[in-house]
Amino acid sequence: MITVGLYGIPDTTHGPAATYTHDHGVAFMRDGQVLAVVELERWTGRKHDNRLPLFIHEILSSFVPADEPVRFVSANSFAGSTFISSDGNLRIEPDGKVDVGRILTPARVRWYPDGITPRYAEAWIICHELAHLAALLPFVGQFEEGSLLLHIDGGASDSASSVWRSVARGAQLVSSSWDRLKVPVNNFNVNPLVRAILGLRDWEHLSIPGKLMGYAGWGTPRPEYAVWLRENGWFLDHSGDPADLLAQVNSIADEPLATFDPSTRVLQDICATIQAHFEDQVVRVVNDDLEHVNVDAIYYAGGAALNIPTNVRISRLGRRLHVPPPTNDSGLALGAAAWLEYQERGRLPLASPFLGRYRGACGTPDTEAIPQIGELLNHGFVVGVCNGAGEIGPRALGHRSLFARADDPRLRRRLSETIKRREWYRPLAPVIAKEVANDVLGPEAAASPLARYMLGAWPVAETWREAFAGVLHRDGTVRAQVVRDSDPEDAWLYALLIHMWERYRLPGLINTSFNLNGRAIVQSHEDALPLARQMGLDAVVIHGSLHRP
Repeated sequence: MITVGLYGIPDTTHGPAATYTHDHGVAFMRDGQVLAVVELERWTGRKHDNRLPLFIHEILSSFVPADEPVRFVSANSFAGSTFISSDGNLRIEPDGKVDVGRILTPARVRWYPDGITPRYAEAWIICHELAHLAALLPFVGQFEEGSLLLHIDGGASDSASSVWRSVARGAQLVSSSWDRLKVPVNNFNVNPLVRAILGLRDWEHLSIPGKLMGYAGWGTPRPEYAVWLRENGWFLDHSGDPADLLAQVNSIADEPLATFDPSTRVLQDICATIQAHFEDQVVRVVNDDLEHVNVDAIYYAGGAALNIPTNVRISRLGRRLHVPPPTNDSGLALGAAAWLEYQERGRLPLASPFLGRYRGACGTPDTEAIPQIGELLNHGFVVGVCNGAGEIGPRALGHRSLFARADDPRLRRRLSETIKRREWYRPLAPVIAKEVANDVLGPEAAASPLARYMLGAWPVAETWREAFAGVLHRDGTVRAQVVRDSDPEDAWLYALLIHMWERYRLPGLINTSFNLNGRAIVQSHEDALPLARQMGLDAVVIHGSLHRP
């Protein structure tokens, strides 16, 4: 039997970008194994795509045999709990009210694959909150019984944050709330002042979290700004009028600003203060929850878990911290399918993040060209890579990546600002082989679960900082990905990193996603070469084969 997890609740409004529901997707599992995960944006090329009802039949026909039993698990949203295809030939709706604490609600299915003949399937609706957390299961196998499960997101089924305790093959809801973290979460999703500072339009709100996190690193939190922000309700209810917001900023600025210039220190410090408030509030909540339980592990998911400085602070609380590679809404479909399989089996086989196994994207790339690739990288060239299956989640982990030397800030600027067309303040990350990372970051950091998926940051030892000058944050840390030789799907990247170290004494490479700013990461091998030409890359590796655009 195939278990199909999906997240495709229709949005409530229509515009140039997603509003409330985004990052739709479908996951396929059988006997506890993940067969494939289709992130809709990788299928269509449209960033944060939320049109699954339009593409669901096309995707299902590519993965579901006509003669195999099927069951659906659909993740809901505060925007709704019913999935319905654009043509009405697939409808999954709950039998009753979806209750967060119940987790799974039985659902009715009306499925006509050809538009005429019905096909039988079982179905459930899973609450958005737990679907986020269940996205961890293919990467950890099981939740340690009694552990703390924490979800923080902009808006789930009936909360912005929820706390759970793991029990045998399940989870027990401790609390869920819209208000507990409403202000810090909304600051990262919809804050009008942040939007004005970063020059974003209303419909670009999904860009706020990543850009604010990077920009805040250039400033310093200031207590007087925290008081001013609180007194003004963090400007969350502001109309968003730029002229009025600029006047408000000028009321506290040492010198009046004529425009929202991101290079201005007062704006950097305001955003650093907002970031610090987010960190403080999330860590406070985690500490409060830990006071009532004695646990060794914290399982954490939701869009907020992409905030690297916050992850670092949580990881220092003395518990093992686990965050899934698709921690935002891109993981909901996988979490939906994994939860049903987990309840039946109690433990899932461990999976790699390379689950984008479709459109020819699979298999192990050949390593013969690595010496040539290494020579290009050593000479300062930027090389795109499209190898094997695509990784899931927003982080490129070496299969859909752009690589370059990590020791040259000028090369970082070319890669980030010229090739990818990103803002100057957004940092890049390095990828390092574990043996080298033991020295660069320390053994504890190199072994961290967060380092596998580029979800943490660690100080770089002083003697190594020049070698990572292109990716070093202002505080001396890097958001590193550490690659081990134990995962066969990382074999090509591991071999490249070891070659760069042994041949050129380069301890790591810049690793950023193979896409243009605002566009989805490339998926198919066929699309890699045209995109490389469009971006102006020096070379591209397609399933191990080296090409010069």
